[in-house]
Amino acid sequence: MKPTLSTAANGHLKFNLNECPDDYWLSLAEDLVKHEGFKRVGSPVFGFDETIHQGFTCAQFSLAAGWDTWFGHYLLSESAAADVFLQALFHQLSV
Repeated sequence: MKPTLSTAANGHLKFNLNECPDDYWLSLAEDLVKHEGFKRVGSPVFGFDETIHQGFTCAQFSLAAGWDTWFGHYLLSESAAADVFLQALFHQLSV
């Protein structure tokens, strides 16, 4: 299944990687840091059926990140600016 974009409970966008392999997630995370100017923040938290990854932050906004058994790895917007970024990222990676 390809990545999807949905509205999360917080009212902002969630970029779900679904069944994409872990290598895809690792490549995306590396790209966000090396090419998009993000920094990793926070500490990971591991649960039985979900993980909260380090988040991503830049000067304009932050993205939460994690993994769960339903949607795989994901990026979660916390603001309107992050929504715009996730929409652009989704369209870029969906081509």
